[in-house]
Amino acid sequence: MYPDVRNSPSKGKAKQDARYWQSHWWDFHPLAEHLQRPVAWSTASTIFTAHPSQPLILGRVFSSSKQFLVVSPDQILNNPASYEPPNVITVSSNDHWLFAYFPGRDCDGVGCLWQRGYSLDKWNIREYWPYERGAGVVSAVFIGPDREWVTSPDGSTSRLLSRGPLTPVSNPTLLTVTQAHQLNVYYLRTHASSLRSFTCSLVQPYYTAENHPQAAHERPQGPKTSRLCVAASFGFIFSEFSFLVAMRSRRCPLSDTLRAASGDSLDLGLSLDIPADNQLDERPPLLDWNAYEEEHMIELCEVKLRFDGMFMAMASAPLPPIHHPGPCLTNFVFISVPMPKPDPSTSPKASPKKDKQPQRSQLEPAMTYLVASFLDFEDFTSMPKSRVVAYSLVRVNPPNGKPLWAIRPVGDRSLSPHVLTVLAPGPLSVAMRKATLFVAIAEPGGSLPRGTPKPKEVPVGNLFVLQLPDLSDDPDCDHSRILAPVSRAGSDCPLSISTSPNKLLACAVSMLQTSVYTLPRSHITSGSKDTLHQLPLAQALTSALQSRRSTVDISHILSLPCTPDTMLHDTLFGTLTSYEVNARNGIANSFSIVDVMGAAVEIYRARARQAKNDDEKEKCLTLARNALNVCSIAACLTAFEDCKEGDGYDLVAVWQLISLAAWVIDFLEVLMKECVFLADLVEPNPNLSLNSNLMTLKEEPMDDDPFLRNSMNQPPRSAPLDAPILLHLVHPLTLTNLTAVVFHVNRFHQYLTSMTPKQENSQYARDIMLDLVNSSGLVLKVLEDILSIAIPEASATPTEEAIASFAEGHPVPAQHEQLKKIIRSLTTSSAIDKPRLFLKSSDLVDGFANLSTSDRPSGDDPGMDVVTKSMLLKQNSTLLCLRCGRRSQVGGEVMVAGHLSSRWKTWERMWATRCICGGSWVSGNA
Repeated sequence: MYPDVRNSPSKGKAKQDARYWQSHWWDFHPLAEHLQRPVAWSTASTIFTAHPSQPLILGRVFSSSKQFLVVSPDQILNNPASYEPPNVITVSSNDHWLFAYFPGRDCDGVGCLWQRGYSLDKWNIREYWPYERGAGVVSAVFIGPDREWVTSPDGSTSRLLSRGPLTPVSNPTLLTVTQAHQLNVYYLRTHASSLRSFTCSLVQPYYTAENHPQAAHERPQGPKTSRLCVAASFGFIFSEFSFLVAMRSRRCPLSDTLRAASGDSLDLGLSLDIPADNQLDERPPLLDWNAYEEEHMIELCEVKLRFDGMFMAMASAPLPPIHHPGPCLTNFVFISVPMPKPDPSTSPKASPKKDKQPQRSQLEPAMTYLVASFLDFEDFTSMPKSRVVAYSLVRVNPPNGKPLWAIRPVGDRSLSPHVLTVLAPGPLSVAMRKATLFVAIAEPGGSLPRGTPKPKEVPVGNLFVLQLPDLSDDPDCDHSRILAPVSRAGSDCPLSISTSPNKLLACAVSMLQTSVYTLPRSHITSGSKDTLHQLPLAQALTSALQSRRSTVDISHILSLPCTPDTMLHDTLFGTLTSYEVNARNGIANSFSIVDVMGAAVEIYRARARQAKNDDEKEKCLTLARNALNVCSIAACLTAFEDCKEGDGYDLVAVWQLISLAAWVIDFLEVLMKECVFLADLVEPNPNLSLNSNLMTLKEEPMDDDPFLRNSMNQPPRSAPLDAPILLHLVHPLTLTNLTAVVFHVNRFHQYLTSMTPKQENSQYARDIMLDLVNSSGLVLKVLEDILSIAIPEASATPTEEAIASFAEGHPVPAQHEQLKKIIRSLTTSSAIDKPRLFLKSSDLVDGFANLSTSDRPSGDDPGMDVVTKSMLLKQNSTLLCLRCGRRSQVGGEVMVAGHLSSRWKTWERMWATRCICGGSWVSGNA
């Protein structure tokens, strides 16, 4: 599993030999001290980390360069020297809420709750509250009704069972564990203005409810020490409304014990008549340095959080602790595996007694594991010994009595001489009920690269996947390297880690740096078209689209130079296959093909940034633009449908609809020019009948001008039918949407034409729309009829070929004959007026030097609003889409003559939190 460090230097030569680097025991001691450098990676792909020295939270939107600060409460900003950087940061699963705890320096700590705005970099403080010294937060998590989506081997998506308690009337619901072994619940009721909370103990049986008065909490104290919780982990179990809390405690000396040891408690002003023996008896006992020792056990507690329809109640029941020999616990995390689905072939058909389906109690229960890692520094003279242990926790229901938890060790592995630094839950294979674990393994030493130029970073470890319960290497996964600067090789290990939304990347934080690594993943092998939906990246993209979470980590993997170009096609093909499976199965709230094309925009743009040459970059950008056009046409179609009123349209939003109509006509012009170019300049070559995708230029009469003769007398060139924009004419979905939006634009044009303008504003709108259509060189009604006739033939295309065309981003050979027919129909009909299509009045005014047979790509104007297709106003703030890179000013009021268009406002609200391509917004100054 782990590479041998055969080239490590001997102890005597470590300092003299500069060709090697060597780690020491003190490099890993921060793990034993629980020095927390928190990191959280949200489902919208925002990475939150703590500032190294100030009480601030840093945010970075991956994988853009957008960075921002989350504003701290005024209490902290007014006195920043009194507070430490946050040691706990957690974000909700819907990316709407953020919580952090700032420890105080000789004062109470502060916990703060933020609520996100429409853009990813806008976080507003909702509430903040103090925590007493000795009762600071060590762990926190948001809970809610969200259920995870997974992709089955057949391509269908399904939701797993819920995990943990249900909170139907509160959003958010936050759980925090404090140093005082308390569990706090903070929640905001629907339509409530303030946050509520209640508390229970985790070390003794306890019951409390929100309508009961809170009992005063007394911290447990011993004669010489006080127990403080230094680390905690939450375990949410499938199909269980209760959850588990694991805690690690440390005994700390009391303040009076410290004073006694330092002699501060002696009072030299006491009378000499008091016997010295009595005075010594009243003094606290001297300091025992073992009081700083961590307890060799992991405390467990089961917590039940219930809602009875009016009030929330909570009950805690401590479980027997887990004793272990490891002196320094560095990590521990819960991993839950869902129950297998019942076999449909044995589903109940008659009565439960006669059915062959086993009873619920006989089904294989949901498995829960607690994985812990330990370091043993022994005598602090050599590298620490690393060990990882797995425990299984299964609920047992005895015939008579209360349910119990059976806890037993199931895996134990020594990693020496390597050191496990951090761990995190891995991907869950529901079909195989296979639970995995990501671990970061540091090497004790290694060699430095020779020669010039020397790299800035060297590999200092690896990321591996272990499978539960035996903690063995996962044979289906590869491993990835951990890099560090040459100057800090082996001396700056990761202290915490957080995985990306789709568990493909990880953000690791050490004492000095924050790094993003590629996580190990299943071996990627391309198979037949029938099995492409089983590819790991295709399944990850399918689940991400179904869950409405960010796909930027998938795009990042597909953009790497080591990823072959065919993997882009295979991933999109597998995702579209899963869409077809979901459509056949009638799965509710399934993602759409337009959602897949939105993800394709991100994938192609990411690939273009990593392109090695200009041709490959331009190809990827062209595919990205056309995929965005697919999303734009779908959005324009919904806008016209939402603003339709009987036989007409909402004229309060007339200027907004004109902007959409202008964009549609501009797109149609580019599409028709491509058709005219193919039909009027090329003809089939009989010698190339075996490849109908190639055509040659027709022979044109030449004059005696040598310049024209030299420029036109070129060898025949290929004119392929795979231009991405032609996909709108052959795929059933794009052709149907294009036909429908042409119908609405034509109807909107006729509606304005038939009206008698009564005001100057309406006269302007009518004239602009007339000029827009008349100068386009298109007859919309004829164009609509031709496109409508072509829909049945496009729908008759085999599903596999239609999927392949979307995956490739352009028509495939099986669609070329259909494409030739529709091009011939368009170019031989009265739908296109070629002189008006190619010769614009602006070209005639500017001069013949500006004439061109091809315009700029449709929708590529940086000054156009990507949503409304209107011009961006410089005086207004803009939003930037991280996926397509376009800008928008959605959210403003649409007023015409003092009236507000409610229909347009409703449509525009659809894009307040996301772009038409599905991307997230950030402030426009990025």
